[in-house]
Amino acid sequence: VVHMLFKWIVKGLILSFLLKTTLSLNPDDPNVCSHWESYAVTVQESYAHPFDQIYYTRCTDILNWFKCTRHRISYKTAYRRGLRTMYRRRSQCCPGYYESGDYCIPLCTEECVHGRCVSPDTCHCEPGWGGTDCSSG
Repeated sequence: VVHMLFKWIVKGLILSFLLKTTLSLNPDDPNVCSHWESYAVTVQESYAHPFDQIYYTRCTDILNWFKCTRHRISYKTAYRRGLRTMYRRRSQCCPGYYESGDYCIPLCTEECVHGRCVSPDTCHCEPGWGGTDCSSG
């Protein structure tokens, strides 16, 4: 069971790494923001499980052939499932940008008719055009 659980954890880590490397945003892009997020992972953990150990000692009890029963608490290693909180850095496009491939592209709510969107809701107009959406000639 422990061996199977270990194999699943390793497979999950490899898949997570592959997804992160193939689908991640370019960290050099100035429009990429990041934050820390928590997530829960199921782990198998060991603990000391107490049990009542019975043993016999010599004593003066004639009816039990001079053997007396004694008890002591002993511990053995046992396993249980537990939840562990882990943290990871999550990248996403900053507000006003959307994801396109590995980059964050500025979003203009109005189309830049004769120009291009250079930052959120800001058009850079072609020569001879003006206005907030580059539609005035």
